Amino acid sequence: MSKLSSELGDFFAKVAQDLASQPGEKITTNRAVATLQENQRSELVVRGFTLVQDEPVSVMGTGKGPTPTDFFVSSVALCENVVFARNAAVEGVSIDSLETVATGTWNMKGLFGIEGADSAFKAITVETSVRTSAPISDVVRVAGLTHVRCPIYATLRKSLDLSFKLFINGSEAPL
Repeated sequence: MSKLSSELGDFFAKVAQDLASQPGEKITTNRAVATLQENQRSELVVRGFTLVQDEPVSVMGTGKGPTPTDFFVSSVALCENVVFARNAAVEGVSIDSLETVATGTWNMKGLFGIEGADSAFKAITVETSVRTSAPISDVVRVAGLTHVRCPIYATLRKSLDLSFKLFINGSEAPL
């Protein structure tokens, strides 16, 4: 039995048709806010959902959760938060509060190949707010370290090779 309802194809065909009928780009925005709770544990609010992120003790589509693009921008905010906290702790910089907001925009038309649109994120803005009694220069140094050390931030600022394989009924299909 198919996991896809018979209405699904019709629904997205209509979405694509509606997007195609709109002039210009159809830009959408995703926004995630991560707030440090304790050590490396952060709470995240994205699209009205609250998630918890934490590290292991050893180192400290049903509409029931965020979309992949929500998780994508969330991962930027969470990674910046946890790596910032880690770097601050290592550098001896105290933090009274830490909040990182990541906001990304992308063209929904790219999901359907409309007008040659690219579905890649057009821009991501990361804003980190810190309350501390530490000297500003120390916090700036921690932010610099964070941008070098955060795997997600570091990945986004570089080009990335991706490979895709498709398996149908257990056999690889040529692409």
